[in-house]
Amino acid sequence: MLVYKFNEKISVKALADLRESVGWSRMEREYNSPLMTSYYHIAVYENEKLIGYIDCVSNGVTDAYIQDLMVCPDYQGKGIGTDLMNKMIEYLKEKRICMISVVYEERLKPFYERFGFYNMLCGQMETYEVKYAENQMAGNN
Repeated sequence: MLVYKFNEKISVKALADLRESVGWSRMEREYNSPLMTSYYHIAVYENEKLIGYIDCVSNGVTDAYIQDLMVCPDYQGKGIGTDLMNKMIEYLKEKRICMISVVYEERLKPFYERFGFYNMLCGQMETYEVKYAENQMAGNN
């Protein structure tokens, strides 16, 4: 049975494990930072294992940015990602946030269009490569 938890504390290790399972860097140092905050997040568990997650950062009034939608590969294709997106969008609409943004890869465009997202010109800059930073912290060169 799937259990959804809303805005509850999540283990950094569980988040890092989920990130790794979807092919992303673990980012444990970043998630352990006291500066890391979230406006709203939803976690999905099965048998106490984190299998899905979505996060949102926001100023709480005008804009929100949905980030880190992740579903463990063993659970993908079962509607969990869709459910997480619907729950997040519903929450943000209830809070009367006027602009909701998300950044996604081109191959995921059909998924996000289903929720009403459309393309806009934007830019993104990475200031350092997380994998490189993680290796440096571990002493690997």
